[in-house]
Amino acid sequence: LLDPKIRRLPVNPATYAKAPKDFPNPFKDKTIGAAVKFDLALSKGRYNVINSLFDVMITYRLDDLREAIRAIQKAEAKLVGKSNSEASNLIAEARALVNEVPVSEAQASESDFNKIFKKKRKKATTKVTGRQAELESEWDSMVMANYAKAKELADKAYSML
Repeated sequence: LLDPKIRRLPVNPATYAKAPKDFPNPFKDKTIGAAVKFDLALSKGRYNVINSLFDVMITYRLDDLREAIRAIQKAEAKLVGKSNSEASNLIAEARALVNEVPVSEAQASESDFNKIFKKKRKKATTKVTGRQAELESEWDSMVMANYAKAKELADKAYSML
């Protein structure tokens, strides 16, 4: 995380002892802390849920996501300088579908829900079982449908312009 090519803010305060002198530290710099409210306990509690969400929504569906986003951006670019509320609404709906998360913040923060996510995946081939596998499969179905519908709506908006 401290590598100049990556430069991400570590969530472990102890990591900053190894950081370069100019590296921002949200745990000490009050100006960063005011803008970034990081809850370490919350992050630790839902770590595996967030990783599963990221894998389902991005890692394993990156090509589908890219296609949907490309279609949305293409439609948005064609809409510039034009007034077409129907196309604009379709684009907004497409964006909402791409941004929809299959689990709420409240649910992702629940201790009992987090206990379901025991398996940490290092590779796409790592198998999960039980309730975790069921939930991830449900999420994947929703995400695939959303990305496909988003692309369809964006393509429709594009064709209207």
